[in-house]
Amino acid sequence: MADKTMPPNDPMPTDSAGTGMAPAENMAPDAGAPAGDGSVMISMPKVAFDAIHQLIVQLASGVDSLSKNVNEQAAGAGEPPAAEMAPTAPQASTPADEDFLKGIAQEGSQR
Repeated sequence: MADKTMPPNDPMPTDSAGTGMAPAENMAPDAGAPAGDGSVMISMPKVAFDAIHQLIVQLASGVDSLSKNVNEQAAGAGEPPAAEMAPTAPQASTPADEDFLKGIAQEGSQR
């Protein structure tokens, strides 16, 4: 005996049942659908875009500056100053740095 309170167990309802997909002509076109080449559209907050833009501009100006230095060196404009060639001496540590390092060492030994 079938339970009359349960809906029918038909996995593919018919269009006459009022469910299912709408006819294709009634569907809205998919705006920005990829052309099948795997491209996708993304959106991001303007703040994130502005941060990326600023980073790229800074990188570009750094590369431009580096390019000028390389071109000057290649043209024989002179050797780079000795200060740039010499390795930098390690900075003298301050008492605060020493205390910080001792604290880290103590924490590590306690674990």
